[in-house]
Amino acid sequence: MQAQEAARIFHDWASIEGMLPEGPVTTVQITEAEKALISPVTDLGKQVLRTKQILSVSFNEAASEIVVFTKRAAPTTKRQKASIPQKIANVSVVYRQGVQNPVGPTNSLPFSGPTYAVRNIGGQKFYACGSSISVGNNREAGTFGAIVRDSSTKLYGLTNNHVSGSCSFAPVGLPILAPGIVDVVPGNLSPFTIGFHSVALKMAPGSADNVIPSENLDGAIFELSSHARVSSFQGSAYDTPAQAGALIANMNVEKVGRTTGHTHGRVLGQVHGPHPIQYSAAIYGFSGIVRFDPVFAIVGNGQLFSDGGDSGSLITAIDGNGDRIGVGIVVGGMNDGSAPGGKITIALPLLPILQGFGVSLVSGYNI
Repeated sequence: MQAQEAARIFHDWASIEGMLPEGPVTTVQITEAEKALISPVTDLGKQVLRTKQILSVSFNEAASEIVVFTKRAAPTTKRQKASIPQKIANVSVVYRQGVQNPVGPTNSLPFSGPTYAVRNIGGQKFYACGSSISVGNNREAGTFGAIVRDSSTKLYGLTNNHVSGSCSFAPVGLPILAPGIVDVVPGNLSPFTIGFHSVALKMAPGSADNVIPSENLDGAIFELSSHARVSSFQGSAYDTPAQAGALIANMNVEKVGRTTGHTHGRVLGQVHGPHPIQYSAAIYGFSGIVRFDPVFAIVGNGQLFSDGGDSGSLITAIDGNGDRIGVGIVVGGMNDGSAPGGKITIALPLLPILQGFGVSLVSGYNI
């Protein structure tokens, strides 16, 4: 059996057993024959999972497993573990806590050093990708993910809609500052206008019955104000790759971000069905839940993969040829007490965002 099918079966079974506090994310269509593939099924196990409350299910074909994310800490006692489903046919079932964090103003402090990187090349200084940015009219900060180019060769900065587009409320032409306003402190780099908000992709709040989650993409681009001030290098770690590829389960990934810097992680899996994220843009009086499909869950290797303020970070991987490619963008996180740093990253695949803007990644720029 495919892990994706197993995730659907578990989701549908959990729904009819009253384990999903917010209801099913997609239409329930489980059959009696499919229920029989779930092992073990016990009254105690049902009671445990109703208490823990299942929020989402992800699938990982490479590992032949599904990950069940619960609202409360995953079962830990031997008796509880033995009572809950461990297999669906040949697919393993893993349990983790996974409470989605609301996305709003960033107050997270950087883990070490400044929230930005400046490349010094031949006596000239360039503001690097992976560094702090914000809209010019609010005290917040996110990450300058990458430089991108459209068909006319015009250059833009890429990040999340909720970072430079204020959840689609920022007016076109609004200045984008670097570092972000929350990171403007004595002794740090003086803020400058890195660009001007240009285009935000669709982020429509609402239920999956009223909006199309696959059309929601948390991405925005801002026209760069001075090409001589930016570099495509990701912090001090590596250059932005020129090519993009698919984000897939079990992939080893890296990112450079405003808060946690250069980190490594692994893609736990793709979440089954639409995934809800709570957004707010207080300056415009907006608060709402936006659902995305697909989204991916990433866990850090021995440390947090991302934290608040890393939104917009470009996620990269090394492909089968040994080349670095862009694969995703950080959009948020979930609390998980068993994960390094206590959080799991939520990411969107990069390719649909690039295609939505009609742009490509820029590599080798002022490095």
